[in-house]
Amino acid sequence: MKKVLVVLVTILSLFFTSSVQAKISLPEKTDHEKVKVYLFWSSTCHNCHNLIKYFANNYEEYTDYFEIVTYQVDNNKNNSSLASTIAEQVGEKPGYVPLVIIGSTYHVLGWSDTVGETITKEALKAYEDKNYTDIVAKEISDKKLETEEKTFKDACNIIGVKISASKSNKVDTNFVIGFVAGVIILGIAGLVILARKK
Repeated sequence: MKKVLVVLVTILSLFFTSSVQAKISLPEKTDHEKVKVYLFWSSTCHNCHNLIKYFANNYEEYTDYFEIVTYQVDNNKNNSSLASTIAEQVGEKPGYVPLVIIGSTYHVLGWSDTVGETITKEALKAYEDKNYTDIVAKEISDKKLETEEKTFKDACNIIGVKISASKSNKVDTNFVIGFVAGVIILGIAGLVILARKK
């Protein structure tokens, strides 16, 4: 009977730990200007779409801290040229997207499941950095480039993705599923214990 309980408690704890997601802690709001997260992307790039979809579901609660600014490179030579110049400045290969730039300290090329959370953390860190330097804005200003900047919402509209409401207003479905599974497992454990006592 003890073995059954141990197995059930282990299963229950696995459900709960997988259902509770780590929250990114938000810095204190200050009069600091919003950090710009620059996304150089292409409408034909699957990884670009993945990144945009990630932020469509995870961006709203961070809009006081950072703003995602997009440059579509597949339909604008000036945007493409800016992306190549910035990629070279940060040591990335020019011509590849998605390219994300935050200030002068963070850049990433490509996409993986952990990239979205990393970008969020880096943007929040840049928000608190008193030495934050925007290399993209500097390049545009210094060279008087005529680029076509779009908002994140524009990028979402281009690929047909809807921006989700703030997570703080949504019920965390993983938690609900974990909770229900936990209650079911505890119920089964209780029935097993009662059946063995008889």
